Amino acid sequence: MATKTATLSNKNSTEIKHKVKASTARTRRSASEMYNIVRESVNSMPLIGKLIAEFIGAFIFTAAFIQMQGNPLFVGFALIGIVLIVGSVSGAHLNPIITIGAWFTRKIDWVHALGYIVVQLLGAAVAYSVLNAFINANDTATQMAMGPAPSLFHAAEIVKNKEWYLFFTELLGSTILALGIATTIRKKNNKTVAAFSAGFAIIIALYISMSLTTTLLNEQGATLSFLNPAFAFALNGLEWKTWPLVIYVLAPVLGGIIGFILHDFLQSQSKDDCDCC
Repeated sequence: MATKTATLSNKNSTEIKHKVKASTARTRRSASEMYNIVRESVNSMPLIGKLIAEFIGAFIFTAAFIQMQGNPLFVGFALIGIVLIVGSVSGAHLNPIITIGAWFTRKIDWVHALGYIVVQLLGAAVAYSVLNAFINANDTATQMAMGPAPSLFHAAEIVKNKEWYLFFTELLGSTILALGIATTIRKKNNKTVAAFSAGFAIIIALYISMSLTTTLLNEQGATLSFLNPAFAFALNGLEWKTWPLVIYVLAPVLGGIIGFILHDFLQSQSKDDCDCC
């Protein structure tokens, strides 16, 4: 009798486990189907609409970065708002390294990638030009009364013999940022979660990169860390010289690619672990 009871108990336990696994599999398929539906709907939108949304997002993001002087907390909250505004249209990359990372891991095609990068650079440049026009609108008498002429937040001069420190700082920060943004791309079915994930990702990345470069910076109202080639381009950080290009273009692009690859690797490991449970 005891043996029979134990057998029935084991049988019931096995059935419960199968039911739980079946339910988990259905939930996983449902989430995957929802993600694919959202992804297909975004991909089916006209390219021109996505480019306009990406331009608007890049414009607002650059203006916020300048006006908030790169403060990670404020920039993070600005990014949350921007993702909520344009994220459902273009995906709110807003940064060439995110676009390149997404293209490298085959999340978007080269046509979208090229178009996104062009409008991101254009949006950043226009934002800087507009804000600079307001700064220059003061007449000479007003500027003399106010003291030294105001200037926009801008790129600091690269510290000599510290170039490799800056390179690896941008690489580290960009990798962290790309890893976080790659996660938000998978959460398009939940705009709020995606927006806050993106915001917290840039807060963490900027805090780390800026804290590491603070000891190298002597100039007030400037920064040595961007994690965004469009920001560096707009804020006169590139100067079209070797080291600025290596630090503000090559390093973040490599970080963006590494971040997306690392995200895909972690996702594959997570799926393997779930299958084994």
